[in-house]
Parts: sequence; C-alpha cells; structure tokens
Amino acid sequence: RRARAVETQVRRRTWRAPGSGPDGQRRDPSVRALSDALGDRVLLELLAVDGALHALVVDRGRVRHRRLGPLAPVVGELDALRFALRRLLLRRGNDAAATASAAHGLAALDAALLAPVADLIGDRRLVLVPTGALHALPWPMLPRLHGRPVCVTPSATLWWRAQAAGADGSRPGRPDGDRLVLGDRLVLGDRLVLVAAPSALQAQDEAREIAARVPGARVLAGERARVPDALAALDGAGTGHIAAHGEFRTDNPLFSFLMLADGPLTVYDLSAMRRPPALLVLSGCDTGQPAVRPGDELMGLVAALLGMGTRAVIASTGTVLDGATRALMTDVYAHLEAGRSPADALARAQAAADESVRASTASFVCFGAG
Repeated sequence: RRARAVETQVRRRTWRAPGSGPDGQRRDPSVRALSDALGDRVLLELLAVDGALHALVVDRGRVRHRRLGPLAPVVGELDALRFALRRLLLRRGNDAAATASAAHGLAALDAALLAPVADLIGDRRLVLVPTGALHALPWPMLPRLHGRPVCVTPSATLWWRAQAAGADGSRPGRPDGDRLVLGDRLVLGDRLVLVAAPSALQAQDEAREIAARVPGARVLAGERARVPDALAALDGAGTGHIAAHGEFRTDNPLFSFLMLADGPLTVYDLSAMRRPPALLVLSGCDTGQPAVRPGDELMGLVAALLGMGTRAVIASTGTVLDGATRALMTDVYAHLEAGRSPADALARAQAAADESVRASTASFVCFGAG
C-alpha cells in the first residue's frame, strides 16, 4: 500500500513538471532529407490499417508500398514465439518442442513481414519502424536479419532527428569540443560508465571485463551500484552500461525498473538526467519491452530514453541468461572499440556467438539511431 501511495505521488508530480515549450526546430523530414540521412541504409516502416499490415520502404528518394496481409495471425505468431523462447531459456517443459515451436514462429514471421519486401531491402543495413505489438519482436532472430545491422525506432522522424543530432560529431547541450559522436559510431573514450548491480549474478564480472578493454572507464559495482550514484555518473557520460535484473511493469510501464543495490532504478529516475548518455546499454531481461498505447504510443525504458535524447539503446525484448549475456556484451564492446556502430557491433557479436550464447541473447535489439 505504501509503495502504491508513493507511486501515485510521483505520477502527480510529473503532471505538474514544466515542459520544454514549443521547439521551432523540431520538424518532420521530407522524403529526400530522410533518404539523404539514410545513406546506404534502407528504411522499412510497418503499419496497421483496418486489421491489415502494410509496409513502406524508403530508399534513394522513393517510397514504395506493399500490402503484407492480416495483422492478427502475425500477432498470434509473435505471442507464441515469445512463450516458446521463454520456456526454452528457463528450461520449462520439453526443450525439443520449445525449439521446434520457436523455429516455426521465426520462419512464419520472417515470411509474413520480410519476404514480401525482400527485393526492396536486399541485404543492406536496415532502419525498422514497427507497429503496435511488433515493437516487442526480437528482430535479430529473424533469418533474413541474422547478422545484419538493424536499428529499431519508434518513428522515422525520431530516427532522423537523432541521426542529424550526431552527424557533425557533437551532442546538443554539450560544450563545444566535447565530441561524443563521429559519423555513425559513438566514442567509448568519452566517459564510459559501467553500473553492475548485485541483482544479476555475473554483472560485476561483465563490467570488469568490459572496463579492462576501455581505459578510463568508471565502474560502480556491487553495493556501489546505488541509484543516486548511478544517475550522477551516467548524467553527461558518452556511453553508459547497466547490468542488472530488469522488470517490465505492465500495470504502469513508467515504473519499469532495473534493480540496483539500494532499490529500483525506474523510468522516472532516468528522466531526471539532464544529459543522458549518447549510447546506453541495458544488460538485463525485458529492458527493451514496451507497452503500446492507442496511436502506437510507446511507454517503457527505451521509449523514455530515446525521447530524452539518448541516441541509441541496446536492450532486450525478452528473457536472457547471465552467462551468455556476459559473453555477448564483452564481444559487443570489442566491436565498439574498433569503431563499429552500435547496430553493427551487436549484429557482429550475435552472428559470431556460439549456439548457446546466440539462443540466449538473440532478443537484444539496437534501438534508436545506432
């Protein structure tokens, strides 16, 4: 009862928080401007109209339309896939049956969503704008996307703004010369902060292995991984990494949290940062899981961070295993250190992982302008 009373107070305070006011610079891009920003990428937007799925593909100044088919069977396949993956990872029931169910679901979703536009997207880097429940799909698991750099974003406009913000190597709101972004890649050397909470078994080892690769990285591990200290360290950092148990709140997505040493780090807490990291890696279960409200409004950790100005978020849309996640993340940072973009680093790490790591971490997705 006390927790619910405090949550009610938090919500009411946010209703009275001052807004930023109208921004005359916030405009929607033209097709040409969007195409210029895409470069050699291709944008695929999925939308639902009267129970049917449609695809819009933006490439080289043109927009092409394809009708994909009814929405309901696709959502049903996604629900079955998520159930099978969770059962498989948690070793509940028949592993063979769960494996077969997951393989069937992935093939069916690939055929329904990507096969009809395969000739338009080819094998190029992809910016993907899902609709509704499809935001929760573990996109890197689909056969046509395995090993391909994919950025998942709530809207084409949000991706374009985030891409434009980092195109000149600067970050809005930062002093001149404090360069966080160079082209498509994020600079790890500009204050990498690693938060490793005791709620995840291998979080501290994960953080220390990553820090050993990046000179100057700051680590808050174990009992030092407290909410106030983590927020203070992450505010203004170039890259942030939080390894912790995550939980998605279906009753109120803005109270979804990562469990740190002294309690939950919620969406409301993260929104208090003045300058969130350009790249934030959320290494835990369900950290990328959204709630979808009418009008395709997304609520959750990732949506809040992208709305605050974080350029890219790597997070999981489902259950992941500690040991496999530790191995994947170490490899992701090796690619980031080599100058790869977040989407490319994640795709390469997932493609190179052995079968056990791949199956246990394939739900990690790069969101935003990675």
